[in-house]
Amino acid sequence: MRKYTLSIVILCLILLSGCSRGLSINTPAVEPEAALGNAPSMEASSSNHSDPEADASVKDGNHEGEQTTDSTAKNMPLLAPAPPKQKPGQKIIYLTFDDGPTMATKDILDTLQNYDAQATFFMLEPKMKESPSMVKRIVTEGHSAGLHGVTHDKYKFYQSPQTSINEMTQAQQTLEKLTGVHSTIIRTPYGSVPFLTDSFRTALDKQGFTLWDWNVDSSDWSNGQYLSTTIHQIQKQISAGIIPIVLMHDKPETAKHLPALLKFLSQNGFMTKTIGSDTQPYSFNCYNRCHPVNPVKKPQMAENEQTPIWKESLTR
Repeated sequence: MRKYTLSIVILCLILLSGCSRGLSINTPAVEPEAALGNAPSMEASSSNHSDPEADASVKDGNHEGEQTTDSTAKNMPLLAPAPPKQKPGQKIIYLTFDDGPTMATKDILDTLQNYDAQATFFMLEPKMKESPSMVKRIVTEGHSAGLHGVTHDKYKFYQSPQTSINEMTQAQQTLEKLTGVHSTIIRTPYGSVPFLTDSFRTALDKQGFTLWDWNVDSSDWSNGQYLSTTIHQIQKQISAGIIPIVLMHDKPETAKHLPALLKFLSQNGFMTKTIGSDTQPYSFNCYNRCHPVNPVKKPQMAENEQTPIWKESLTR
């Protein structure tokens, strides 16, 4: 009887052990992927900016909500405005032309007029003096007149914040004298990166100037086959919900291909608009890429002599 009772107890223990194992086996295991399912992927959390400088904000530690001390805040670079966003149902585009007026400006204006398109011209002060009638036509036909400085020489324009202010002020005064327009929108020579450091940006801003760069580089200055590249970049910006800002130049090759570009824009529902003082600006971020221009050291010449002083001293 005792053996029988003991056998029953052992059998019950075996059954209880099997039940507990069965419960643990039937409990679904949490897969590693499922555990991370609610966490944003690296791709989803990365910045959706077309401008490569924008992605550097993560490297600089400029995270939203992150606390910074006074010392680190002083060392942080100035952040440029974000690219202007498209409004739902719109396809706005800004066409910009640099370095004019030139002999090509008339053809560019004629083409813009044929397609009822608007543009912004960032002009050099000496060129405005050479072609005052073109400057007046730009304004009369509803385009925007911007400033591009005087020399277009990086060693002169970026010599100091004051030299950059002087050049833009001189261009501003000439434009106003010719047209009556007091423009405050500027584009610095070669764009704001890499030579327009924070001290320059602050100084120009205090003088009331608004800085403009671009997010579509036509590269019309380097080759004649820029049309397909430009269209590809425009489509990329539109896909990202950003207003394209197209960099072009007042040159014959640009004027030659401009009708094809405007035809594409017209057929695809784009609306060209001008840049004004009240338009949301866009410029490149410096981060760690901006630096002063290294001055060119030219050999000093002895008075009334053709031999540089440093060479002359070697012969003595």
